[in-house]
Amino acid sequence: MHDVMTLVPIFAFMLIPLWIPLAAMAFGALHDAVVAPARAARRTASAHRAPVSPVGPRVPAAGTAR
Repeated sequence: MHDVMTLVPIFAFMLIPLWIPLAAMAFGALHDAVVAPARAARRTASAHRAPVSPVGPRVPAAGTAR
């Protein structure tokens, strides 16, 4: 049993590259869970939405500007 308890800290340090992203994901999920209600309450539909073209803004072709 003593040998196993000696190896536990070694394995824990070996897994640091896994613990860091897991901790970051947990923190991000917690942050999103806290901020999401406020973000949803702040997001309101405007009375008049401007049309948006999926291909981008209309610009004159080269050489046609007057």
